[in-house]
Amino acid sequence: MNIVIMGYLLLLGIVIGSFVNVVGLRVPKKESIIRPRSHCPTCERPLIIVDLIPLLSFLLTKGRCRMCRQRISPFIPL
Repeated sequence: MNIVIMGYLLLLGIVIGSFVNVVGLRVPKKESIIRPRSHCPTCERPLIIVDLIPLLSFLLTKGRCRMCRQRISPFIPL
């Protein structure tokens, strides 16, 4: 399989997985999947655009919230 196609499929899988994670966290709590914006579960501050990049933002912040520095569960990016 072409490496470009494999990269595209990996990226697509990461984006879809991230969305499914949001749905899985919000629907049981009866929250909207659209509003409010994604936020830190501890300090509840909205995430900035850079923080919304799946997997990459987790690695860049070393698994911590950019605002309050609390650890983010490693299961979230998985």
